[in-house]
Amino acid sequence: MSSAFSSDARSGDHPLQSFARAIGQIVLQPHAATGALVLLAVACASPRLACGLLIGTLVGKVIAYIIEPEESLFFRDDLYGFNGALAALAAFAFIRDDSQAAAIAIVAAMGATFLAGKLAPKLARFGLPMFSAPAIIVTWCWLPLFADRGDTGAIPQVAAGLLPMFEAAFAGLAPITFATGALAGVLIALGLAASRPSRAGWALFGSLLGALLHALGGASDVVVLSGACGFNAALAALAAAPLGRRHALVAIVLAVLIERAIDCLGIAALTAPFVLASWAVIAADRRVRIARLKGESHVVHPHA
Repeated sequence: MSSAFSSDARSGDHPLQSFARAIGQIVLQPHAATGALVLLAVACASPRLACGLLIGTLVGKVIAYIIEPEESLFFRDDLYGFNGALAALAAFAFIRDDSQAAAIAIVAAMGATFLAGKLAPKLARFGLPMFSAPAIIVTWCWLPLFADRGDTGAIPQVAAGLLPMFEAAFAGLAPITFATGALAGVLIALGLAASRPSRAGWALFGSLLGALLHALGGASDVVVLSGACGFNAALAALAAAPLGRRHALVAIVLAVLIERAIDCLGIAALTAPFVLASWAVIAADRRVRIARLKGESHVVHPHA
């Protein structure tokens, strides 16, 4: 998702490796093994969602070949396919009819990829990664028109305790891909560990802390223990951790606060809280670094 993370991309890689890296960018890792495990996690949770993931990634990659030169950093780091994947996943998550979901998924994936092509260079001027902003914007555009109304599925009852909270930390990673369940979360965590073990640690820490903060904010035990409260905080931790521990903690808290504010407005938050919180932390860190550089440039050194 972000060019701030180093890519394992190499010239001459097999197209399937590039395809897998694009899926890995969903969890901020341009890593083929990560992408493969994310796909497996979605397939274990819902084969239907896995079809949506494959459709969206394929559409995104095809559009990227059309609109972006191969020497581009965004192209080489597979930063376009994942927004198509997320846009398509949203369609299959919010629309029950398979035919309608597939049609919306293809159109949404195309729109998200085209928007990514326009948005990424503009954000790069301010040192901000694109993240999942294109997919969020496109999904918000069609969601009021085509999303199915009513109950989206019952959240299973879970007993409180240490073990359920541990499971909730893993389950909190699953909604990043619109999946549910601790098994999907475990596979996503393994995918993060395949890129770098510390990434899995930060994601699980963010998921757990996010769930606890939501609980303190009044979320019910059932919702907290289901894992529904951890994914934005987990992504925020992943995005901000390279800047330092304090940055990651601030990003987690901000993501939770923004998520609760958006929920109060009755809007589907999706991953917007993570994007906004991460942008805020990255922008603040960049501003501090620039100010320090300017300050140092005005210092007169005695031995100069």
